[in-house]
Amino acid sequence: MASPDAPSEESDWSSLTILSVLRVFRSVAAGFINVMFPYFVLVQLYQNTSQGYLVLGLVYTAATLASAGFGLLLGFSADLVGRKSTFLVALAMLPLSTLLLLVSNALPVVFLAAAVGGYSATGSLAGGGVGGVAAPIQSALMTDLTSRKDRTFLFGLLAFLAGIAAAGGAFGAGLLTSDTILVVATVLGTISCVLGLFLRDRAEPERRQRMRTAKVIGQFSLTGLLNGLSQGLLTPFLIPFFILVYNVQKADMGLYTGVSGLIASCSLLFAPSLEKALGFLGSIYATRGGTILIALAFPFVRILPVSIAFYCVFPSLRVMAVPIQQSAMMDMVGAGERGRAFGINQASRLLFSSVGTAFTGYEFNANLIYIPFLAYAVVMAGNLFLYHRFFRTYESPAMRARSPAEPAASDPPPERPP
Repeated sequence: MASPDAPSEESDWSSLTILSVLRVFRSVAAGFINVMFPYFVLVQLYQNTSQGYLVLGLVYTAATLASAGFGLLLGFSADLVGRKSTFLVALAMLPLSTLLLLVSNALPVVFLAAAVGGYSATGSLAGGGVGGVAAPIQSALMTDLTSRKDRTFLFGLLAFLAGIAAAGGAFGAGLLTSDTILVVATVLGTISCVLGLFLRDRAEPERRQRMRTAKVIGQFSLTGLLNGLSQGLLTPFLIPFFILVYNVQKADMGLYTGVSGLIASCSLLFAPSLEKALGFLGSIYATRGGTILIALAFPFVRILPVSIAFYCVFPSLRVMAVPIQQSAMMDMVGAGERGRAFGINQASRLLFSSVGTAFTGYEFNANLIYIPFLAYAVVMAGNLFLYHRFFRTYESPAMRARSPAEPAASDPPPERPP
């Protein structure tokens, strides 16, 4: 297997194009489902009663836990069995989930579909938001298919395209019935599975099960843990916040969600410039720190246009530095351990996201809406402290002063102990 220090091959543009197209199809489905699903549970199944908020929180919690388990399992499988074959299994889970909801609206089926499809709403539209078990393998494949000089840009570009597609789905969700949305999502998810058959996989299965870069993976998983907890506290309940506080209708909420997704998507294109200007840690401090300020103001400023502005900006600040964080993690992780690195990181994030989601579901049910926002600010501050503690010695290649003795721009930097 290649080591982290081995020179990268040139980017495989053919496979990257296929990966981008299939993610666009999945992201359109994600945009539909992210807007439709809370209305499906709160309005269609529970007629806006308080019990609906508690049930929605439990469904999101169950789906988050399931996504964590599936993501961890598939992340290990991607390294030890094969990335393409594992990715195809992950792709199939989204259309299977929407098909289940078309068959039955019974509550056990709703729980099962949400678990299989990853309806945990733990990511912005720019992150896909649904079907999160595919994300670790997709990121590992992306790393294998790109050279280091292209990687941050392509991570951001792929997320940008996904976000634009998801925003389109969110806009459309306000115009279609739930059953129509589920049919369209099933078709789009199936197309993405077919496209996945044409991907090339550069990585050979890793025979060595012991991870050489376990310490770094553990440190990123700890930061992911707090990031997931903060995410679970707020992200799944931003749409329910507008339903509860302002009684916003689905068509209007689809518009706001679409605009928010577009802004978040466009912000990802600034990741390479942000990395050059601030470096890895500076980018994390500036963007994630900004979300703390918004969270502290969000529940107390009960003016609809201001709340919409917060809603449109908040996701962009959460995701803007994600391509930078992904590139930094791949700089420090062994080439044969990428699937496990992303899988473990996502599992830790989602496990604690489920804790935050369950907590917020209870607080919303008790009408203590402001508590989760305050908790978010405290948890995110702790997350920023861990980033500083673990990675203060890492220097982003974009910030490193070049000299003739340094490796070429296409080569990944040597592994640097945090």
